[in-house]
Amino acid sequence: KRVAFATHFQRAFMNLLRNAQFEELSAQDLLLTYSLNSDYLLTLPVYVDWKKAAESNAIIFRRGYSTESQKGLLLVEKLDYLQSKLLQNIFFSLSKPLGNLGKWTNEALKKSTGSPGFQIWIDKLKLWLKEQTYAENSLLLIENYSRGNLTPDQLPDADLPIWIAAQRAVSRYEGFLSPVGPRGRLLRRVLTWTGLIPSLPEATLKSDTEAKQSEGYVRPNFLPRITLANIWEPASREACDNNIWEIIKASFGILFAKSTLQEPAFEELIILYSDDSAQSNEKESSEMQMLPPQLKIYEKIPIPDLPVVFPHKKLSFRILDTVRLDIATVIGLLAYVVNYKFESLASSPSAFLLDLAAFTALAILVFRVTLGYKQTRDRYQLLVNKTLYEKTLASGFGSVYFLLDASEQQQYKEALLAYAMLLGRNKVSSRASIRDMCEQFMYEKFNAKIEMPIDKAMETLLRLGLVVELSTNGSSSSVIALPCPDAYEILKSRWDSLLEHKT
Repeated sequence: KRVAFATHFQRAFMNLLRNAQFEELSAQDLLLTYSLNSDYLLTLPVYVDWKKAAESNAIIFRRGYSTESQKGLLLVEKLDYLQSKLLQNIFFSLSKPLGNLGKWTNEALKKSTGSPGFQIWIDKLKLWLKEQTYAENSLLLIENYSRGNLTPDQLPDADLPIWIAAQRAVSRYEGFLSPVGPRGRLLRRVLTWTGLIPSLPEATLKSDTEAKQSEGYVRPNFLPRITLANIWEPASREACDNNIWEIIKASFGILFAKSTLQEPAFEELIILYSDDSAQSNEKESSEMQMLPPQLKIYEKIPIPDLPVVFPHKKLSFRILDTVRLDIATVIGLLAYVVNYKFESLASSPSAFLLDLAAFTALAILVFRVTLGYKQTRDRYQLLVNKTLYEKTLASGFGSVYFLLDASEQQQYKEALLAYAMLLGRNKVSSRASIRDMCEQFMYEKFNAKIEMPIDKAMETLLRLGLVVELSTNGSSSSVIALPCPDAYEILKSRWDSLLEHKT
């Protein structure tokens, strides 16, 4: 009975998600997160513990895209960007010989006529480097993603659809998001530059219907974005024609002017996972799958910040913060070693006091460096907690009420929009025509690009008896909407019958 109840609940919950237009994160969404992290300076330094994520069966669903804006002087962010660009230029200037060395090494290996065992060893080394930077072959994950999706109706009765989907999803998440950290990006960029590993393709959003690519109301192929690099473009050498004075004036103007950053974001995210504290007392996987799922709903999470919603995450330091603290540490230690004089107590009895003062200064330096790391970590922890608190829509059982309301509103809006498009028209040839009219209407009236789920809307209208679908030539059909007075009487009688049944 326990298994049957859990299976029934998870199937009903998956249908509820589908009715509310929530979709599981696709490989395209994960690739977009991976790509946008390449120059997203404001990303939270978070790493996901993928082992715990797999044990807790974490899975994420999303609904729609949006934009997250940040306005203000942004002085700290602008200075961080300048420091990161300076560090990047220094690093690439110092590592330029690696590019030539990598090209020379690849050419030498290709021309090598050594033993087969040596070539096998080289192939294994390249494969190991590729696995360390990509965790799994992300290109293969993209190709195989659509093949592994199963709807709840396609699963056997004894299977739990949420946990089955979660077990498949975690490996996909890890394959894309595990190398997103700054150190992983740095290592991957160096190895790609030297030619030891291939680069991933750029992420793009493609429309489902190639025939409508020229139409303006089709789903957007691009998401708007304004980064710090875009803000600093007027102060670039190209924009100022290599005029140093113009670059300085433009830089000060940008630095002390109000700016706006804009990042593409997920409109709403739902994460489901099982509780760790309950799992620790369970041994068998079948028992773990019976645990009640934990639900959390977030809104407007920037796409590069996707890892922050996972329940099991660890904080890290950005390379810029590490360099700042490490430089201060190295300079302090060098100053201590250079200025410290080693003298014996026999030759100079007062050397004991000098040694004591020197070791005290060294202890203070170590304490300040340790305190600096701790303060940076606490600041990041506070930033993560603040982000999650501000963007949480619902959690726990409140998420179920949110999904019920979202499902009802979504079905109502879909049916109402389709019915409104059918009114005033004697006959519409197909459902595809209705979908095009709905998408064009939303774009012209509200400048909103949508993907109309016309099949679900038609199922609702046919179930309520507000439209009539007539088959003409086998596969083709025509749709006719009932007039408003007739539709009103049908809905009124249906509502009265529901009230009589309850009383």
